[in-house]
Amino acid sequence: MLKFIIFLSVLTTLFLVTNINGFLFSKHAKCQISVYKGGKDFSGEKIMANKSFVPYLKSIGAVAKGCKVRVHVIDSYKQLKTPTEYVLSSQMPLALGRGIHFNLQGPKGSTVCNNLCMTTRSWRTLPEAACFIDNVQKKGVKFTEPNLLHDGYTTQLSTSELEALKVATQKLCAPKTKGAKG
Repeated sequence: MLKFIIFLSVLTTLFLVTNINGFLFSKHAKCQISVYKGGKDFSGEKIMANKSFVPYLKSIGAVAKGCKVRVHVIDSYKQLKTPTEYVLSSQMPLALGRGIHFNLQGPKGSTVCNNLCMTTRSWRTLPEAACFIDNVQKKGVKFTEPNLLHDGYTTQLSTSELEALKVATQKLCAPKTKGAKG
């Protein structure tokens, strides 16, 4: 009889703990986008990135330091007007917080390779720019011309999967609005 009571107590305790934990500590999806403070290897716009893209940003910063350039960020994650707003497939890494548009600067802020340089592929003839782009790709970062660095995640999903992920990300990361008082 005692074994039965102990067994029943353990079973009840397990049931309550799992249900209460599930209720009290349930994991609601949270926005994975946050500010990345890249230090002196980055300049320009504030970098908003998905937490899974941060290791790539660290690699980008390390390569920039080694090649004696700074990554001048032109664009990163942006909140869309509506979660269902159309985004070009080439811009999807930005809509998911998994990429940055950039130019390259020298250590003191001089231009090494700007939009025109990137568009005309002149970066290949500039030692610092070629060093950066070649080495960043060796670290697993994808470079899409003219000036996008991303993690390649968007190439692994179908168009419909990307759209669903974009909508979910944009909804989760939308600024909280106060309800109208009535």
